Amino acid sequence: MKPSTSGTAAAVPNTAVRQWIAVAVLLIGTVIAVTLGLLGAHFGPVPRPLPTWGFSSPQTFKAYLSSLVLVLLIAQLLTAVWIYRWGAGQWVHRYHRIVGALTFTASLPVGYYCLYSFGFHLDAGIPPRILIHSIAGTAFYGAFAAKMLALRLRHTPAWLVPVLGGLVFGLFVFAWTSAALWWFHTVGFAH
Repeated sequence: MKPSTSGTAAAVPNTAVRQWIAVAVLLIGTVIAVTLGLLGAHFGPVPRPLPTWGFSSPQTFKAYLSSLVLVLLIAQLLTAVWIYRWGAGQWVHRYHRIVGALTFTASLPVGYYCLYSFGFHLDAGIPPRILIHSIAGTAFYGAFAAKMLALRLRHTPAWLVPVLGGLVFGLFVFAWTSAALWWFHTVGFAH
């Protein structure tokens, strides 16, 4: 008689399968980032009238809203460290998910304004700040999509979600620094 292959050993995929899952997740995130970049290059830069929501300009609106997103991302980072490092109760997990949903939702108008009106820039002679912002912004959404996919899939490598979470945070910081921080430094904090 053959030994039974059912049980936990058979249910856990080997290292090669986990690596392929990681590669697939990273490729999907890359495809999303590149697609957003292509859409941004197609639609912009064409100045279009956009609502300012009470601010003096769309750029000022973007700067303040993306600053809110940064604050929410810092809360995400702190709760993620709490969850992964020390374990946490259900309320921390729930708070992390709610803040994550709010963060993503608040980031959508910023991304829309960037891609639809300001565009994705890879032109020769473009200032490095704008190039960094274009790449970081589209890569942020690709990394976010990859992270959300990795959270939903079973058998992803243990390192994948924390690395993608750090990548999401780092990319947004680059995007925020190259646009909102620059805007506040150049224009000031007036709304």
